[in-house]
Amino acid sequence: MREHHAELGNAVRAVLGTRRRTDSRPVDDLDGSLWKDLEELGFTSSTVPLELGGSGGDLLDAAVIVRESVTAAAPLAEALFLVGPLLAAGGLSLPQGPTTAAAAEDVELDRDGDGWHLSGVVRGVPWISGADHIVLLVRRDGRDAVVLVSTGEAGFTVVQGRNLAGESRGTALLERVRVGAIADLGGTDWFRRFELLGATARTVQMAGAARAVLTATREYVHVRNQFGRPLVAFQAVQHQLARLAADVVTVEVASDAAVLALVDGDPRAALLVSAAKAEASSLAGPIASAAHQAHGAIGFTMEHSLGALTTRLWAWRDEYGNELHWWTRIADLMHELDGDLWELVTGTAPIRPGDGRIDWRVGSGEQG
Repeated sequence: MREHHAELGNAVRAVLGTRRRTDSRPVDDLDGSLWKDLEELGFTSSTVPLELGGSGGDLLDAAVIVRESVTAAAPLAEALFLVGPLLAAGGLSLPQGPTTAAAAEDVELDRDGDGWHLSGVVRGVPWISGADHIVLLVRRDGRDAVVLVSTGEAGFTVVQGRNLAGESRGTALLERVRVGAIADLGGTDWFRRFELLGATARTVQMAGAARAVLTATREYVHVRNQFGRPLVAFQAVQHQLARLAADVVTVEVASDAAVLALVDGDPRAALLVSAAKAEASSLAGPIASAAHQAHGAIGFTMEHSLGALTTRLWAWRDEYGNELHWWTRIADLMHELDGDLWELVTGTAPIRPGDGRIDWRVGSGEQG
């Protein structure tokens, strides 16, 4: 953790204030007021360079913000882990207002005079129903490109949907929607990178939710009495709490390793992200189960905040790939190196031309 991260976390907590979840009722809409407050302080743009209208931070700063706002009804994870890097790579300026992102490899991009138009379907877009803009990763003439689209454009229709936690996950129907800005992204395989960045975002969110679950459970077993003494006085509860703490720390350490790998351009980034998301997804169930067992019936009520955290763990477990998906990705990485585990773990494999390896350091793309 950097020196300013403690202050950054405190600032985010201060903005959230009374907006923190105290129950588990489904979220209706994106919280525009919260977004505005975070935007004015530069928290929604920390991964966008200063010259493009951002705060000039990196994914380490983003991870602090995202962990502190796991139940916020806003696309913060998408803005910081997907929108920011995509705009930075394409040299596009950050728009005002809530902005989300999605990969849309199958949409059609057509040129019309001096402009471009999009047609197609983009499914499962986080918080699309309340977003002002969407940043899409698309293909243009066989190359990866980033496009910025206003959700208010003619031909842009949203079909509302929700994940298990009640968060907005809608489908965008595009019928010759005018593109606001477009830029090529160079030679990097951005669809692969997008998946890894999305998985890292969810892993960071799961780490934040898991820590909040542990905090709530620890507090509850200290204040809830059974047979004349606190629950924490029972050895079985102590063992359960210790196992819960171990699982939470595992998710946090894996999350930190993934983010650091991306920031440092570590050649093992794909492995560390894959392992982190696989570990977080596989531990979502045990963490939720231990917390609800300790809380008893009260933890399942809508009036208690525990469900807002555990349902997010279950929902985020599958988003951007569950544990089986990422275990398979690790196997694919092994296959790419002809089964050389040492080269995979140490990142010492020589980079061969055309092998599809990703350069994790983000540079400027070619503007269109």
